[in-house]
Amino acid sequence: MAEPGAFIAAFERVLHEERRRNSRYLNALRFGGAVVFLAIQGVTTLHLSWPLPVLCILSGVLFLAARRSERVANLSSLAVPLVDMPAIFLIQLANLSTSSAPRAVANFTLGVYVLLIMLSAFMLQKREVGVSGLIATTLLLILQFRARDTPIGMMGGVLIIALALLVCEFAIRRRLAMAQTLAREQMQRERLGRYFSPQVADQIQRASEDLPAAQLCEVTVLFSDLRGFTAMSEHLAPSEVMALLNEIHSLSVKVLFDQGGTLDKFIGDGLMAYFGAPLSQPDHAVRALRSAIEMQTALVELNRTRAGGGKPPLRLSIGLHSGMAIVGTMGAENRREFTAIGDTVNLAARLENLTRQYKDDILLSGETARRIGGAFELQQLGESSIRGRSEPVRLFTLA
Repeated sequence: MAEPGAFIAAFERVLHEERRRNSRYLNALRFGGAVVFLAIQGVTTLHLSWPLPVLCILSGVLFLAARRSERVANLSSLAVPLVDMPAIFLIQLANLSTSSAPRAVANFTLGVYVLLIMLSAFMLQKREVGVSGLIATTLLLILQFRARDTPIGMMGGVLIIALALLVCEFAIRRRLAMAQTLAREQMQRERLGRYFSPQVADQIQRASEDLPAAQLCEVTVLFSDLRGFTAMSEHLAPSEVMALLNEIHSLSVKVLFDQGGTLDKFIGDGLMAYFGAPLSQPDHAVRALRSAIEMQTALVELNRTRAGGGKPPLRLSIGLHSGMAIVGTMGAENRREFTAIGDTVNLAARLENLTRQYKDDILLSGETARRIGGAFELQQLGESSIRGRSEPVRLFTLA
């Protein structure tokens, strides 16, 4: 389950991006609407009231300013009740004195106000929509009173605005619910991205809502470790140590994800990964060994670059073992990790340690070698007694 603070932060990011995008649409529609209204007034009347050109200029200025300033964009919704509605009121108030059908002028204003209320809902701010509804109702009642509208007509106008507010309230609630859903999906993608390749993460996200709590899986576990790195790091600055580790881990993780592996954790200058879970991979042993080989190849290229700068070479030891493991989320309530546990994991870690004794960079157990079959040419090194196991473990390496 996601941490409340993390979810709130993700929701705020999604909502901020939605409002930023909607502010552009809002200001474009406001400016376009003002220009159209100006054109209509210019065609139908011989005399233009001063608020309309001013409204066009202000809408254009706000449209351009909102594209440059995020703060201005966030205040765009206030322009509807504080600028647009008063300007429309002044324009229509002037039209009442020259119109032969003053009630029609008031009814037309009602339609414009309903449209503006809906525009104000673009910013997903219930308070601004409520302010727009209150100002629209007040100004409309004044126009209807000046137009000598009937009480029923005035009540009808108020009712229509109230219905528009209810529609906007519903639309905002639905949009916020969508933003929450997007925030959850974003958090899940970020969480899955910590462990899985994009392809595997996408399959998991389509298959379920969250990572499985626990399942017993057949996997191949990979442990890697840089030999002699602790001694080497004593002669490096802390920033150099972290930069080197980040570079090596980045190379390793890219290889793992390319092969569909799952990153379990970083362990100092090494890492733990596994193949075959949470999505089943019948060829998990082959994927693991291929990853080990590609990690060694990537290290050769890195050492070639380091040699050009007079730096000592790095050596990576890798242990592989296949078997059953419990895979799932584990940890405290406010911090959980997706991990694998069991004897298979422990034995893979022991094999990585044995690489130093056998002077080979990659060691495989007999179980892993059996699952690989003829995909790679392997060489048996013998058997080794492992503490905690009654039978010795057969060891293999690349031929």
